[in-house]
Amino acid sequence: MGAKAFFTKGWTTRLGFYLGKYLPPRGGKYVAGLASRSIVTFKPDMYWAARANLRHVLGPETPEKELHQAVYRMFSQASHGYYELFHNVGRGRINVEEFHPPVRMAPEARMYLDQGLASGRGLFVLGVHMSNFDLAWIGLSQYVPVPMQALSLAEPPAGFEFFNRLREKGNVIITPISARSLRDAMARLRDGGLVITGVDRPLAEGNEPVEFFGATAYLPTGYIRIPLRTDCLVMTIAAYYETGEDGNGFYNVVANPPMEMERTGDAETDVAHNLRRVLSEVEGFIRRQPDQWMMFVPVWPETDHGTY
Repeated sequence: MGAKAFFTKGWTTRLGFYLGKYLPPRGGKYVAGLASRSIVTFKPDMYWAARANLRHVLGPETPEKELHQAVYRMFSQASHGYYELFHNVGRGRINVEEFHPPVRMAPEARMYLDQGLASGRGLFVLGVHMSNFDLAWIGLSQYVPVPMQALSLAEPPAGFEFFNRLREKGNVIITPISARSLRDAMARLRDGGLVITGVDRPLAEGNEPVEFFGATAYLPTGYIRIPLRTDCLVMTIAAYYETGEDGNGFYNVVANPPMEMERTGDAETDVAHNLRRVLSEVEGFIRRQPDQWMMFVPVWPETDHGTY
């Protein structure tokens, strides 16, 4: 079963949620470890997609053993992250101060967020699927002083709809992409508000060829027209699992400084130019910790295991 098939089935997501909710940390870690070892052993479609994605990031010269180990670390991080998401939210820990492991915002990220909102021009936050991004975004929504609108997958299947309900535990309004939600997002930004969306995951439709890690990938691009139309600021953001000086792990939310859209006088050139600026920052986040890039669907058209 591929990642898309697994996570779009509502019953599998609910099963994972209840396991995460009721299993104690020791049991949760055991099941998460078993899940990640099973994936790298039996190699379903999600393994080959993640492997191909990481090969683009790490480079074609990466030894097979090193690539395989990076994929294993990624699925291990993902399995533990889902357990921690389900365990925290399932046990009613919906305040960021209660999360375990903690979700922290780097001082620079907090400063950039404050600067973007203080501008009064609106802040469009573009997220990357790094580490436990769901738990991190719930925490992020509680750090900001205004409600955060999140543009999510259009017409989400049952599994994704379940995740959306979990994400709404924070100070966030989940709005699947539609003509209406896009209008609402632009109005919110023009009023100085905050909107967030992910930019590194291919959609069922609406992807365009872009340069990503030096090769042609297929990713959504329409989001870049929102700041070009509203003149809001744009900030890219990601989260990493890190270990503190005390030896305990935590999720660290990091960000780049807010950027203004640059204009050339030609609308299509503006789209391509600013899209490259955003994707360059996204590449930087992924290069920092490739094995925490939770991308289980093919980003580039070819994979190590055939065409998806």
